[in-house]
Amino acid sequence: MTPRHATGFCIGMCLCLAGTAVAQVPCDSLHQVGFSFQPNGGYTFTFSPGNPITGAAVWSTEWGIAGVGLLDHSYDQQPQFTFPGPADYLVCLNATVQDDQQGYCLSTSCQLVTVPVDSLCAGLVAAFTIEPQGGAIHFVDLSQSGTPITAWHWDFGDGASSTETSPSHQYSDPGPFQACLTASTATCTATACNWIYLGPPEVPCDTLLHAEVGLLQIGNSVAAFNQSILSGMNASVLWDFGDGTGSSGNAVIHTYNNEGYYELCATVRLWGPLTPDTCTATICQFVAIQLSLGVAGTVATEKLQAGPNPFMDRFTVGGIQVPATWQLVDAVGAVCRSGALEHGGALIVAGIGLAPGSYLLRIISAQGAEVVRLVKVGG
Repeated sequence: MTPRHATGFCIGMCLCLAGTAVAQVPCDSLHQVGFSFQPNGGYTFTFSPGNPITGAAVWSTEWGIAGVGLLDHSYDQQPQFTFPGPADYLVCLNATVQDDQQGYCLSTSCQLVTVPVDSLCAGLVAAFTIEPQGGAIHFVDLSQSGTPITAWHWDFGDGASSTETSPSHQYSDPGPFQACLTASTATCTATACNWIYLGPPEVPCDTLLHAEVGLLQIGNSVAAFNQSILSGMNASVLWDFGDGTGSSGNAVIHTYNNEGYYELCATVRLWGPLTPDTCTATICQFVAIQLSLGVAGTVATEKLQAGPNPFMDRFTVGGIQVPATWQLVDAVGAVCRSGALEHGGALIVAGIGLAPGSYLLRIISAQGAEVVRLVKVGG
């Protein structure tokens, strides 16, 4: 189930995963760590990392999850995530891999996880058909359920609605309209939609096709969804990620290798009985990639100690032995605090006024940079 209202989600809400400080280089294909997941009932899933082909050890794990209105992360080896409901979610794993011969490397793996309707609600199926009735359309409920259906909500696609079981509705123009029925029991809901067109053939393309893209982003990985209005016609989608690569399909995942701003574009083709020709539309969105937030750089301050972590009103960083500048960066890359230590020493950073969530502290000196992940809790 693709979320219908995720457009532009990554622009305002992205989750940056930071690799452990020892993980300075990306893993090669033999050291990559994938993951699997198992449902636990309801909308709770357990995620488990795999093992590299080489048999090297997974030294640490960090998980991120992004969905509509959802950003979460965990450092557990096998975390449990409880999703808010059925939809598609982007899940990523940053795993630091330790190899006795090659040292440490960072493996990043992402999957698009489809959370289905809770099995307890699987017996509820919404369905309907339509019948012409004079100048109106009669909607006939065909929904099925193992328990009594207690409510019906009809959205006729033109701004009108009804709560009758099988209502009639008169449209003021030919459409097309997407009519939807939501059937509810005491504990479950289900929705079914159909397209209705009442006019002559050969509808203009700009009436049939409205291109729309939804994005979810974790670090340098992006899940892109085709959320275009297709008027019930046949369609295909080609993606241009703006970095010289592309793909096809209604939902795709792409990982960028270099930081910068990229124009991600979807070209949607539409064809079917309402138009004699193929309709085409392209829509683009910008994606911001900051790899420096995702992988720790070469460091000159290897003995940094930051605490308390999580923090509330402030935290202290020790082990800075050389003059350095620092930045505290939030999950979307905005600099929230910054300053300089002219002679090194301890750094105290105020947490008052910071929103709860994940932050990266960057300590930058002439010899390199260190990235420390911290979590703010409380108000």
